[in-house]
Amino acid sequence: MPYVERITRAGKTIEVDRYFTSQYKKKGIKKGDRVKPTKEEQKKINSKNAERKLRLLLNENFQDGDLHIDFGYVRKKGLEYRTREEMRKDADVFLRELRKAYKGAGYVLKYIHVMEIGEKGARHHHLVINQPGIDTRKIQACWKKAYEGNSKIHFSPLDTEGDYSKLAAYLIKYTDRTIGTEEALQGKRWNRSKNLVMPEPEYRIVRNRNTYYNEPKPYKGYYIVKDSIEVGTHSPEFYGYGYLHYRMVRLD
Repeated sequence: MPYVERITRAGKTIEVDRYFTSQYKKKGIKKGDRVKPTKEEQKKINSKNAERKLRLLLNENFQDGDLHIDFGYVRKKGLEYRTREEMRKDADVFLRELRKAYKGAGYVLKYIHVMEIGEKGARHHHLVINQPGIDTRKIQACWKKAYEGNSKIHFSPLDTEGDYSKLAAYLIKYTDRTIGTEEALQGKRWNRSKNLVMPEPEYRIVRNRNTYYNEPKPYKGYYIVKDSIEVGTHSPEFYGYGYLHYRMVRLD
């Protein structure tokens, strides 16, 4: 029974998925029993797929020196939290001003934007942007035009490794709490600039099923992220057949 190998290159990373599929099932080969996932299981699948998509977007479009910015509102005791409509307006004004600042400096803005409700109810904006050399004081000035109240602004430059899986997992974790509910701050888990590139995977059909069980080996010039290795036998994502996933990062 052949298996599929999906290879997705994103920035400094390569993700490999091996899985069997009924499309190439031979007569006499049975898959594991497939049952319709429960509501909770489907939620986990959706979350995992969203995390993968966000991880690929981050790895492909951003690099070391780019910024993860956390804009937090300073709320005085007794005042109401910022509503999602107010937060959306703040984000729209801020991004408009930021685009103008980038354009004035001869650059084009790239971004991913996530709105978050913290564990204690605090509202935050998370923004990942390219940083071609814009003074962070200009970024703060753009935010001040959007929201004149007091804010906590934290800038975190992306690291040199190029694997931003932990950042993707962090952002998705917070969207998991409210997505699809009345408390959700936005309909989508994130908003993004249209100029981002989503990597397209390559597919190989491997006829020798015995190689499926081979231990993953990194490509030349890469190393395998150990905690990225996943092995399973039954999963609604892969139609009840076995699957293997791992991620490689380029050595500098």
